[in-house]
Amino acid sequence: MYWTNERIMTYQAKIKGAWYVQKFQQYYQFDLRKPEDKIRMYRQLEPKTIKSYFDDLIDTYEEQYLKQLNNMGNDELLETLDALREDGYIDIM
Repeated sequence: MYWTNERIMTYQAKIKGAWYVQKFQQYYQFDLRKPEDKIRMYRQLEPKTIKSYFDDLIDTYEEQYLKQLNNMGNDELLETLDALREDGYIDIM
């Protein structure tokens, strides 16, 4: 299957967004897919703290993950998207 660069970048962006949600849940115990967790997070934490959590993810893990994401072939991208959709991290492809 031939994919345009635009489609590949769109799929990579969806995977990257799901990666942030997974890492945020893993390290900070807030599931950003659930409205009740978002409300709990905003009630418990200051906006600067939330921003620092995301900044920490970006500074610590993002570069390595982006290299991995950019090296994925089309089949691997599609498999990753399907797995994330099944786990509820992305809603549509």
